[in-house]
Amino acid sequence: MSLEQSAIPTFANHQTFHPRFGWIKKGFDAATEDPDVFNRADAPVILGVGKNMVEAIRFWCIATGVLQRQPNPDRPRMSIAVPTQLGQALLADGGLDPFMEDATTLWILHWRALSAPTLLPVWWSAFNDFTALEFTEAELLHFCIDEVANTTWSQPNPSSIRKDVDCLLRMYTSRDTRGRQTLDELLDSPFRELGIISPSPSGTDAYRFVRGAKPSLTPVAVTYACLDYMAMTEPGARTASLTRLTADPGSPGRILKLTEDVVLTALEWAADVVVGVGLASPSGTAQFVLDDVPELAALAAMQVHHQARGRNVLDLPAGSLAGPGARLASTAQVAVRDVAMAASAPRKRANRGSAA
Repeated sequence: MSLEQSAIPTFANHQTFHPRFGWIKKGFDAATEDPDVFNRADAPVILGVGKNMVEAIRFWCIATGVLQRQPNPDRPRMSIAVPTQLGQALLADGGLDPFMEDATTLWILHWRALSAPTLLPVWWSAFNDFTALEFTEAELLHFCIDEVANTTWSQPNPSSIRKDVDCLLRMYTSRDTRGRQTLDELLDSPFRELGIISPSPSGTDAYRFVRGAKPSLTPVAVTYACLDYMAMTEPGARTASLTRLTADPGSPGRILKLTEDVVLTALEWAADVVVGVGLASPSGTAQFVLDDVPELAALAAMQVHHQARGRNVLDLPAGSLAGPGARLASTAQVAVRDVAMAASAPRKRANRGSAA
């Protein structure tokens, strides 16, 4: 898959803010209560953040796949944000990980943010097409500018790509304070816990992608990414080669920065504990083999994992966690028009106070 096939051309929509601790859950909860919340004049008070941060929270909730934009039938120029099937399954009260305590959830959100179709073309290029394992910010910036220039998209201002590269590095790794950046801005991204980019020991201005196993990476996170990738790229597929899952552009191996050994170990875990999942080696080539569609296998794998964590396993519909269905609005929501009309009432009442 190419950049143009995999990404929607959006640049710097994060308002220069990387996702911060609590933002995704906060945005999800607020939109669950009121799908029009991000358009409200008192949204900064409700969310407990500045005005630009309101836009950033909405962007990151949609980019990570826990919310979905939908047209507002009463205000055509505006959109509302509603929970997706995945967001509902993971983050709703009583969901699999409502407080985002499990590192698996962060890995899934990272995967969903970068996998096709993604709202993060610069991120997609950096993780899929940028071959340097060690690099400077300037090298990554020049590469991404060239990659975007080679598309048929309407070309963004280079400063927007620069903001994306800066945001990407702040999202995944800490850096020395620069300019007006505060210590708070440099320390509070939950995605740094993934350990997927690290400062290079060769110099303070260099970075490196961390390939292979990572302390926080669980077998179920790798398995989920493989199954979601299969469901999105080849609907109804029952097999996928280890090479494809590791090396193809847009694959879990590229986006999670994995070696074949790490992917194979995760799939061996799945074959041992998940019904209907197995491994085969026709002609000496390792194959991931399913008895049913990937969506059902992803649901079963997540249920096994969260049951082991002591969570009550939810009665979730097939497709609620992986594949195209997970990207749709949650069936727990009522009709969009009814939601939008119901949401109009709170705007007439007094300020409800901060939800920080």
